[in-house]
Amino acid sequence: MYFINFLFFLYTKLFRKNYDHFISHKYETIKKYYGQNCLDIGAGYGHFSAFLHENGHNVTAIDVTNKFQHKLNFIQFDGKSIPLKDNEVDTSIIMFVLHHTDNQMELLEETCRVTQGYIIIGEDIMKSAVDKVFGNIHLNTSPWAKSNNLFHSTDKWMKIFLELKLELVQTVIIPRNTYPVYPVNRSIFVLKKST
Repeated sequence: MYFINFLFFLYTKLFRKNYDHFISHKYETIKKYYGQNCLDIGAGYGHFSAFLHENGHNVTAIDVTNKFQHKLNFIQFDGKSIPLKDNEVDTSIIMFVLHHTDNQMELLEETCRVTQGYIIIGEDIMKSAVDKVFGNIHLNTSPWAKSNNLFHSTDKWMKIFLELKLELVQTVIIPRNTYPVYPVNRSIFVLKKST
């Protein structure tokens, strides 16, 4: 299976440059949790923001760098204070971004403040020594934060969510062989604010 996924990865890099290897996990499996107005935090080039827009969602994309390539609402921000009103969006999405920020709690608190519905977080999960090796390589080839302390186990994420008074609604497990160049365990957590 790994070999087939690797061949598919090569094909997509050569012929489908904007292909998202995690789209079925990020959207199809949990699309009922995406509200009409979505905030894509750490949007990068904006491919997932564009996908959401094409699927009928109003999207505001924010990031600390301006590499956004789509004609959608984009705001460059400081990585700490989200420039939106309280409860302004239905759903906030933070896909594989938190391990690149040194201020995870501040960003998550701000995400809770601006979100009235669901918060969807995708993260690399460090379960083994192999995951830690690949995580270290990933961080050291990234232009963002470099601390290995930014990766967490599922248990650690659960403690963080509890501290933020977030209730886990659903977890989507992404098998490590889904993206063969960076084969680590990943999870997507669907959360909502506790009442």
